[in-house]
Amino acid sequence: MDIREWLPEFKVSAESDPELQRYFLKTNYVEEVLGGTKWLVMGRKGTGKTAIYEYFKKAAPETLNGAYPLSLNFKDYPWPIHKLYKESMEGELTAYQKSWHFLLVIQSVAEIVRITEATSQALPEALAIAKQHLEQLYGKPFPSITDTIKSKLARMEGLSLPSLEAGVSLNSGEVSFEEISADNALRIKLRTNAFTLLTYFEKVLLNYSGPVKLFICMDQLDENWLPGEIPEYSKILINLIQACQYINTQSDYRGRLRAIVFLRTDIYDTLKFNDKNKIYQDSAVEIRWDTNALINMYYERIKRYAPVEPPLNITLKANSIFEVKHVRHGATPFAYILRRTFYRPRDIIVYLNKVRNMHVAGKTGLYTSKDLYDAEKDYSISMYQELFDEWGNQREDIVNELAVLQSIGVQAFLCDEYVSTHKTILGHDDRGRALESLRFLFTNSIVGQKISANWEYVCVNPHMQIDIGKEFHVNSGLKSRLMLTENRSTRT
Repeated sequence: MDIREWLPEFKVSAESDPELQRYFLKTNYVEEVLGGTKWLVMGRKGTGKTAIYEYFKKAAPETLNGAYPLSLNFKDYPWPIHKLYKESMEGELTAYQKSWHFLLVIQSVAEIVRITEATSQALPEALAIAKQHLEQLYGKPFPSITDTIKSKLARMEGLSLPSLEAGVSLNSGEVSFEEISADNALRIKLRTNAFTLLTYFEKVLLNYSGPVKLFICMDQLDENWLPGEIPEYSKILINLIQACQYINTQSDYRGRLRAIVFLRTDIYDTLKFNDKNKIYQDSAVEIRWDTNALINMYYERIKRYAPVEPPLNITLKANSIFEVKHVRHGATPFAYILRRTFYRPRDIIVYLNKVRNMHVAGKTGLYTSKDLYDAEKDYSISMYQELFDEWGNQREDIVNELAVLQSIGVQAFLCDEYVSTHKTILGHDDRGRALESLRFLFTNSIVGQKISANWEYVCVNPHMQIDIGKEFHVNSGLKSRLMLTENRSTRT
């Protein structure tokens, strides 16, 4: 039986990949979050944050220590509208805390109402009244995160609490983003009404004594960023982290809510706020993969689909799908693939999908070394494009930075060569700017340096420190797409 008949092409996205979610049950990341002390899940794009998010999203309450999951996905979140809730009188690093608090409280009250009704329990009076107010405010009892901020709050007059029923007037239709942006009075009214509602709904939430507690998960917080707004979005994220820290540490919320944030490590590294390192040390779990973990991740897939006959050599684990034990430079096939990745599950899946596409059926029915080598070009193109997906919103220079490497033409180069080429291609004379660019490439394993006799990268050795006096080396996964040779002698 040929391997293509039993081993499928795997999905790259965690949302549609049950195998990856199942694998995470065997890691300690889920347990660290469920244990109660960790609430910030970090990792590079493609390392599996969304797989954990999807696992929590689908988990039953008994799996989440009795809490019901409330999953908030910010993939299509209108970040420019969130900026309207900025408190101009507050310090820059706390200007969005109330807006996040407002969003999380509204979502929590609505979810408690929904779950209570779904479990056939009668709504307590306070929740029944809160549901009526949600319907009046949003036209529905269970507003989405976008509904919560794209509301009619700027048109509300005579807001009265806690009943809200006397003196409330809503003009029909929402106020457009453009209208509020251009009218300071409308912006003030929007914030005032929202934060008055926060006081009311938070009181409902904190006085609620029913059995429903929530496990709130927030993912894809780096989506839809406008390039010119990155500094402001960074402040918004800082305030989200601080709002979640408050919810997760205050006794008033204990036993009611837990707020879990999924965030890219590189974005967290750029944020600047007090207690950043303390939060990382006390509350963060960072997803990192090593060789054995990645081998086992893919081996789980092989075991799931492998035929009984002919049996695979299971002692080879992930290498059991290849007919050869070793390829170039004496590496195993899987080691050959790993050397061309950023040590992420996504990279492995993409490469082996490309191998499957290139496979030509033979006597053994397994992948060959030719399949492995033929897949390298397509994988390299995919890896190149993945860098744009990862960095396109946050780093305007990424295209030019890869062009610098391509212009150098060889995998191994010195710092001064990168600096001079960077200046030429980007049209500047700032050595510091070029060095910052090289550090970025190093930190993200696009380039590495030699440790002892081997080229290594931060994705494998996170404790590596850049040494601008030593030679750099472009990750071999990009070699084909950037049309690089290994060294100058082979280039000539």
